[in-house]
Amino acid sequence: MRDCFTGNEAQVVKDNMEEAGPSYKEKPSNGAAYIGLNEKDDDDDDEDMMDEPSVRDFDELTLKNFSKRAATSLFQHYGLISHQINSYNEFIKVGIQNVFDSIGEIIVEPGYDPSKKGDQEWKYASIKIGKVTLERPWFWTGDKFSADTGKDKLEFLPRHARLQNMTYSSRMKVQFKMEVYTKALVRSDKFKTGVEQYLDKKTIETDERDVIIGSIPMMVKSDSCWMSGADKDDCDYDQGGYFIIKGAEKTFIAQEQLGFNRVWVASTPNWRVMYRSHNKRKRVYVKLLDKPKFEDIEGGSQVITAYILSLEDMPIWILFFALGVSSDKQVVDLIDADIKDGNIVNILIASIYNADQACDGFRKGQNALNYVEKLFEKSKFPPKESVKECIENYLFPNISGFGRKARYLGYMVKCLLEGYSGQRKVDNKDDFRNKRLELAGELLERELKIHLKHAEKRMVKSLQRDLYPGRTVHPIEHYWDAAIITNGLSRAFSTGSWSHPYKNMEKTNGVVATLRRTNPLQMIADMRRTRQQVLYAGKAGDARYPHPSHWGKICYLSTPDGENCGLVKNLSGTALVSTIVRERFSDTLIACGMEKLVDDTSTSLAGMYKIFIDGDWVGNCKNSASFVADLRNERRRKQLPHHVEIKRDAKNKEVRIFCDAGRILRPLLVVKNLRKIKLLKGGGYSFQDLLDNGVVELIGPEEEEDCCTAWDIKYLFLENDDHNPSKYTHCELDMSFMLGLSCGIIPFANHDHAKRVLFQSQKHSQQAIGYSCTNPDIRVDTLSHQLFYPQRPLFKTVLSDCLEKSQPVGQRQKGMIPRPEFFNGQCAIVAVNVHLGYNQEDSLVMNRASLDRGMFRSEHIRSYKAEVDNKDALGKKMKLDDAVNFGKIQSKIGRVDSLDDDGFPFIGANLQSGDIVIGKFTESGSDHSVKLKHTERGMVQKVVLSANDEGKNFAVVSLRQVRSPCLGDKFSSMHGQKGVLGYLESQENFPFTAQGIVPDIVINPHAFPSRQTPGQMLESALGKGIALGGSQRYATPFSSLSIDAITSQLHRAGFSRWGNERLYNGRTGEMVKSLVFMGPTFYQRLVHMSEDKVKFRNTGPVHPLTRQPVADRKRFGGIKFGEMERDCLIAHGASANLHERLFTLSDCSEMHICRRCKRMASVIQRSVPGGHKIRGPYCRICDSVEDVIKVSVPYGAKLLSQELFSMGISLKFDTELC
Repeated sequence: MRDCFTGNEAQVVKDNMEEAGPSYKEKPSNGAAYIGLNEKDDDDDDEDMMDEPSVRDFDELTLKNFSKRAATSLFQHYGLISHQINSYNEFIKVGIQNVFDSIGEIIVEPGYDPSKKGDQEWKYASIKIGKVTLERPWFWTGDKFSADTGKDKLEFLPRHARLQNMTYSSRMKVQFKMEVYTKALVRSDKFKTGVEQYLDKKTIETDERDVIIGSIPMMVKSDSCWMSGADKDDCDYDQGGYFIIKGAEKTFIAQEQLGFNRVWVASTPNWRVMYRSHNKRKRVYVKLLDKPKFEDIEGGSQVITAYILSLEDMPIWILFFALGVSSDKQVVDLIDADIKDGNIVNILIASIYNADQACDGFRKGQNALNYVEKLFEKSKFPPKESVKECIENYLFPNISGFGRKARYLGYMVKCLLEGYSGQRKVDNKDDFRNKRLELAGELLERELKIHLKHAEKRMVKSLQRDLYPGRTVHPIEHYWDAAIITNGLSRAFSTGSWSHPYKNMEKTNGVVATLRRTNPLQMIADMRRTRQQVLYAGKAGDARYPHPSHWGKICYLSTPDGENCGLVKNLSGTALVSTIVRERFSDTLIACGMEKLVDDTSTSLAGMYKIFIDGDWVGNCKNSASFVADLRNERRRKQLPHHVEIKRDAKNKEVRIFCDAGRILRPLLVVKNLRKIKLLKGGGYSFQDLLDNGVVELIGPEEEEDCCTAWDIKYLFLENDDHNPSKYTHCELDMSFMLGLSCGIIPFANHDHAKRVLFQSQKHSQQAIGYSCTNPDIRVDTLSHQLFYPQRPLFKTVLSDCLEKSQPVGQRQKGMIPRPEFFNGQCAIVAVNVHLGYNQEDSLVMNRASLDRGMFRSEHIRSYKAEVDNKDALGKKMKLDDAVNFGKIQSKIGRVDSLDDDGFPFIGANLQSGDIVIGKFTESGSDHSVKLKHTERGMVQKVVLSANDEGKNFAVVSLRQVRSPCLGDKFSSMHGQKGVLGYLESQENFPFTAQGIVPDIVINPHAFPSRQTPGQMLESALGKGIALGGSQRYATPFSSLSIDAITSQLHRAGFSRWGNERLYNGRTGEMVKSLVFMGPTFYQRLVHMSEDKVKFRNTGPVHPLTRQPVADRKRFGGIKFGEMERDCLIAHGASANLHERLFTLSDCSEMHICRRCKRMASVIQRSVPGGHKIRGPYCRICDSVEDVIKVSVPYGAKLLSQELFSMGISLKFDTELC
C-alpha cells in the first residue's frame, strides 16, 4: 500500500475518517486513524513486522515502566530550563547577526553648512557592517598584573561576577567597512548610456577593521559560557539559564504574544482579517465597512476594503486589478467564496460598485496601479520606492510574485466572508495555537536593535562633523560609543524596563525578574514562568481563565493569587518550547504530494487543499489525508525536524505546517509504534532514539486537535461497550504531567481542593527552607536559609522519580540520594488531636524534645555590603578629605568593640543590635559606618573583600544565626495546611502509643473539613505503611493508589486499617478514650519567622513634619494603630489605653488658645512698657495676653490648623477645664 488507492481502499480511508471525525466535530478527533492505512513501513526489509504487532502484545505494567523510562530520558536530554538556554544559543548563532544585517548600509551625508565648505566638494561616507563575532567572557587584567604574570586576560567565570558585583558578559566584535567619497556630475555619451550626465562617486579613502562595539550579557551554561563544558559545576543544583548583572542573578520570564505572519479573523470593533507582521508597515488588513446603501443594489450596504502601508480603505477590487487580475470573474474565482449565499453576493457586488465609484475605468491597462500609486503619494508617510517595489516589499513580503500575492489576498477575503457568514470561527486570542512565547532570543534581539539605533545616530552625528573640509576622518572606533550598548542592556536588565513589543517609544515591565534562591525548586519555577501582558488588570477578560489548549502545556494550578492570577503561569512538567527550524524541506513536501503555488490568477485550484508554512501559502495538494500521513511518517523517520508541527484542517480545507519558535510542544507516545519497543536494545536508549524511531513525538497545540490521546496507559487496555481503545492514536506519558513542576510532586494532589494545591505550589513550596545551593562559601547572597537535616519524603511521585533518575550516575556522590532538592522539609510524626486548646485556628503544638534533637533547625545567613571608591582606579579626581575608606573609628552611632583596625569584624565575632558591622570614615573624620539595624544580630561567618571594573572596592560581611523553631514560626504541610507554632510541649506531657511513639506535631482536626484536604490524611496513612516496610510507595496525582490498597497495606503491617492509634495521656497515664489518627507527614518550615517580624517600641524616631512615629520596623518605627483597632478599644471601654496609644505615645504637644476669640495664640517676643522685651503667648486678634490658656493637643491637629490658616481658613477652638 503506497500512494495510490483502489476504489475499495479509498472507501476504507473515507470510512475511517468519518468514524474518527474531523477536528471540528464534537466527536473526539482521531486525525491519525487513517494514517495507518497509508503508512510507509519504517523497516521495509523487516519481514517480521508484516504481522503488525499491537499494544496487546505488552502488558500494562511493561508499558507503564517504559513510559517512566521515556520521561526520565526526556528530562535527561532536555532538562527543565532548556527553553531558556536554547533560545539564547539560537540568538548567539543567528539572531545577533540578523540584528546587524537589518541595519543595512549607513550613508552619512555632510552637514551642508556653506560657511565651512570652502572650495572643495562635499564629502560623503558609507559604512557597511559585516560579520559579528562574540568572544567568550574574559577578564582584562591591566598593565600591572600582565607585567608580573605575562597574562593580559583571564577566564571570567560566573562565580567571579557574583563575588565582584560585575556583569557576566562577553564583547561583540563587528567588521566595519567605511568609505569616504565625493560626488560629481560627469558628462556621458547619450547615444551609449541614454543620459547626458550622471553622478560619479570618487573614493577618497577606505577603512576596513574589526571594532569592539560593546558587551552583551552572557547566559550561564549557554554554549559560549565557560561553565557549559566544565568538568564540575559551581553548584550541583544550578542548571544555568540566567544572567549575572552587577552581581545580581536575573532571568527572563517568557512573554506570551500573539503569533505573527498569519491570517487573523476578528469581529470587533468591525469584521476584519489581519495579516500580522513584526514590521508595522508590512501589516495588511482586509475590512468589512458599512457604506451608504447603493441605489441599484438591495442590501448592499457593506463593502470590502484593504489597508496596506498605512493607507485607509482602499477598495479591494482595485487592489486585485493592481496585482494583475484581468477580470471580475477571476477575482471571484480567487476569492472562491460560497456564491449561493445572498449576503456574500451582495457584499461582492457592492465592493465592485465601490471600486467603480473610486476609480472609473480601473480595469483598463495600468489604471488600477496608477490609482494605488496616487494613494501612496497622498499618504501621511509616502514611500520612496516605486509602487511595484512597494507591493513587492510590503504586501505579503514572504510571498513572491504578484499572482501568488493576489491568491493570498483572495484567501484573506474568503476568510473574512466565511467569518461574517458564520462558516468560520473567529480566532481566539487566548488559544495557545495563536500564541508564541518570547524568550531570551526574541527579547534580546528587540532590545539590542533599539540601542544599536541609538549608537548609530550618535556615530553619524559625530562623523558628520569630520566630513567638513580641513578636518580629518578618524577610524570608526573613534565615533562608535561602545558604552551605549553595554550600559543600555545592563540598565534594561537591572531595572526590568524592556522595550515594548510593538509600541516604539514605550517600555514594558515584567520581562526580567531577579532569580530567587530560597530553595532550588523556587529557582527552577522562576525560570519556567510565563507572563501575559495586559493593558491593566481590570480589562483582562477571559485571559485569566484556563483554556482547553493549556492541557499538558501550562499548569492549571501554578498561578499566583491576587492581581496576577491567571496572567502569570507556569509550564507543565514535560512542556518544551520550540526553536526555529531553519532547514528547508520543500523537496520532502513535493515528494509527499504537494504542488507548488502557481504564480498566475487564471489557474483554478478549486477542491484542492491549501498548504501553509508559518502562515505563508506555499502550495496545494489533492489528497490531504495521504499528504499529512506521509509527512508525519517522514518526521517519525527523522527526515523532518522533530519540532515541525503538522495540522490538517478538514473543514477549511487547509494543511498548516509550523516551524517557528515559541510554540509549546509536549511529548506523546505514538500508539501504533509502541511495537518498536522490542527493537530498542535493553534500557540504554536516549530520548533522541525514541524520537528517531517514532515511538515518541513532540505534539504542538494545533496538531493536538488531530490526535485522539489516551490519558493513561490503562485506557489502551480498557475495552467495554462505551470504550473502544482502538480509536487512540497517542497516549500520555503519565497523567500527572499535565501539572507543573511544583504541583506534580504534591502527593494525592487530585484529592485536595484546588485552592490548597495552589497555595502549596505557588507559595509554600517556594518559601520552604531547604538547602539552597552547594556552594555557599563562594556566594554572598543578601539573605539565605539552610535546613540542618533536610529529609526526603517517604512517598514518591512519578515526576519526582523521573527527575531523580535523570541525573547522570557519574555526578552522584557515594551514599547520596540523587536530586532530593525539590522536597524541602522533614518527615514528622503528626497526630490529629486537640491539645489543651493550644492548637486552635491552625496553630501547631510541637514536641520540645524533637526540636532539641534538631528537628526543623535552620541556619539564617544575612550579608551586609558596603563600597568605597578605589583610589588607584580613579586617579586624582577626588579630594583626599572626601575620600571614604574602610577602617575603625570611634563612632557615635554604634559600638565598635568587635572591629579590627581595618574596619571589619573578626571571624566568629558575636554582633548584637546597634553594633557597627563595617567601619567607614573620611579623612576629615565623618562617620559612614554600616550599623546593625533593630532586631538584627549574629556571628560573623565570613568577610569578603573584592573590587569591580567600575573603580569600586566592596566589602561583604556575612552574619550567621542558628534558629530553632520558636513560637510564631510558620510551618506548612504539602497540602496548603499552613499554621504557626502555638505551644512547645515537653515530651513527657505528650500522649504516646503502646509502642512508645510520641508525636512531633499535633494539629487540630478542624483543619480538615472546611479546607477539604483529605490528601494529607492519605499521605499520612501511606507514609505509615511505607515506614512499616510496605512496597506501595507512589502518591502520584491522578494515578495514585486506591484507598483500599493503602488501608490493606496498613492492615497487613498489624496496624489499624484507618490509621487510628490508641494513645495514653502523658500527664496522667490514663488511656485516651477516643482513637487518634496518627502517622508520618512531610512538613516544611517556611521563611516567615517571628524573629524577623517582632516589633516593639516605647518611644523612638518620629517623622520631622508630623512628629508621629515612623513606619519602618528596621528604623525602630511604631506599629500602625488604625481606625479598626480604635473601634476595638472603644468597644472594650478602654479609654485610658486609647488615649495613651493615640496621644501620649504618639504626638502629644501643647498649644495656646485665647478664650475670648477662641483662636490659636502665638508664642512671640514683644515689647512691654519700660523698654523691656518678654517672650510668651499673645493673641494678636484680641491684642491681649489675658485669658490665654495652654491646652494639650496632638501635634497633627496643630499642624492641620496652621496649614488651613495658611490657606485663609481659621479654626475656632472651644475649651473646657478638665
